[in-house]
Amino acid sequence: MMPTAPLELRYNLVLGSGSPRRQELLQRVGLPYDLRVVPVDETVDPSWKTDQVAEHLALQKARAIPIDDHELLLTADTLVLCQGQILGKPKDPTEAVAMLRLLSGNEHDVMTGVCLRTTQKEIILGARTRLEWYHLDPKEIDWYVQEYQPMDKAGAYGIQDWMGLRAVKSIQGCPLNVMGLPLPLVYERLFSEFAIERGSLNSMQVPDALESTNTKVPPCNSAI
Repeated sequence: MMPTAPLELRYNLVLGSGSPRRQELLQRVGLPYDLRVVPVDETVDPSWKTDQVAEHLALQKARAIPIDDHELLLTADTLVLCQGQILGKPKDPTEAVAMLRLLSGNEHDVMTGVCLRTTQKEIILGARTRLEWYHLDPKEIDWYVQEYQPMDKAGAYGIQDWMGLRAVKSIQGCPLNVMGLPLPLVYERLFSEFAIERGSLNSMQVPDALESTNTKVPPCNSAI
């Protein structure tokens, strides 16, 4: 059992995600939480900027989950961007194989949007991690999809499993972001905004239309 982190929040933390990786990361850092997941339409609006899709979806998820005044909701969405294509979770093994063949030997970005929401305000965070992969033999890709069944992972792979050990040539940014949650960034914002005797309840609310001026790959502690 992990020790409880030295962070006392003014709210009860609620995780609005069914991702085992996000649940594990919060447990490992010692943040107790309640789990609350509801089905959400994750259709991408064509008007959204590509580098802000994850943030929009995180906000969309947050607004679909009811919370009380004493609760702080955390939602997130992760996607992969490679050669202009957005790669979410593959629908089947055939699509998973196609995604991995696209990633093989190329660079790609993993982008995660996070929403921290109370009944009084919403905070949107974003992180981007850039990875370069070695070239993979088609037989390796077929074997990986058959053995690991990565249909629950954006881009059809998990950096914490065999593919992360085999394929990653270089990585820039937060490795935990590739698992689905830029935890140092999230923890820092929880500490600065929601810890007891810290933060302000009168912080400016996030506008409906998200805007970003990011043109470079931000480090793990960057926020949008």
